Amino acid sequence: MSESQFFSNALATGVGSMPHIKAVDACRFVAETLTVAPFWPQLPQRSFKENMYAQYSEGFPGFQIDEAEKRMWVDTAKMMNNLEPFYERVMENDIDAFAISREYAEGLYVMPEILEGLDSLPIYKGQVTGPVSMGLTVTDENRRAIIYNEAAEDVVVKTVAFKAKWLEARMRETVPAERYLMFYDEPYMVSFGSAYLNMTHEQVVGYLNECFEGVTCLTGVHCCGNTDWSVILDTTVDVVNFDAYEFGVGLTLYDTHLRKFLDRGGILAWGIVPTSETVREEDYKSLAAKLEDLLRRLEDKGFDKVEVLRQSMITPSCGTGSLTVPLAEEIFTKTVEVSKHFQDLYF
Repeated sequence: MSESQFFSNALATGVGSMPHIKAVDACRFVAETLTVAPFWPQLPQRSFKENMYAQYSEGFPGFQIDEAEKRMWVDTAKMMNNLEPFYERVMENDIDAFAISREYAEGLYVMPEILEGLDSLPIYKGQVTGPVSMGLTVTDENRRAIIYNEAAEDVVVKTVAFKAKWLEARMRETVPAERYLMFYDEPYMVSFGSAYLNMTHEQVVGYLNECFEGVTCLTGVHCCGNTDWSVILDTTVDVVNFDAYEFGVGLTLYDTHLRKFLDRGGILAWGIVPTSETVREEDYKSLAAKLEDLLRRLEDKGFDKVEVLRQSMITPSCGTGSLTVPLAEEIFTKTVEVSKHFQDLYF
């Protein structure tokens, strides 16, 4: 646990992306809705530079963006020519060289303005794209995943690590909070174990742990599908966020790893609110019942339900950046309702 141990008591937070065009609208909604653990929103519909991969590209040597074509890639020749200054910045711990500008993350800059004047928040959350997903999604000029380039592999991990370090410093400087939480979004971990993801358990654990070591705040991993959860649970991560609505049963199968994770103070962030039109078929009672069923599965394996909930958060199942604004806001409203249900019932 990177910061002092605490009980999250089924508090509500979000994954990261939202569909709003204006940052002020997204930030105001988050601040008014997720009052305990707000986050600064990523706005991919505002600009291609807020795409979850492009957003963290500044400072990555050789990274190219074509906004008109909505393409991004790494020019490997340019990368190789710039490795020496890149590693000089790393060795000097020059986190400002990895700053995220307002052009790439307007919500990061607007949220402190919206929160100005508030007392210290219980939690303030930020997010970066994890090294596995960044390395698999971004390709070289020949459309080969950049993480399979031996020289680029370390560049990917160190870029993510230093983005998180800079981001933590920025969040601490601009928003007062008792704790800070950094999510590393890893959607491509759903491919772990397949031919598409040619990485070992040890490699992934090493990538993630190196990124976590760069920050002093709480760390989290978000994966919105089934994966080999032993990999993530074997890291030093503090919070595991997963799609509990569609794939919750899968995580409950890893009871041995879960017990070790919870025993060391780990937190489960249950993505119990679906990020699709399906949410309109649900209310907080039906969603709470679905989560209760998952908790019963853990109870059957010897877990104490209330203790698990003390070490739980409630979230949407994924980001909402590709949805409509009304649908996204409905999802967050129901997330808070589910959270309040469990807090009223158990705490």
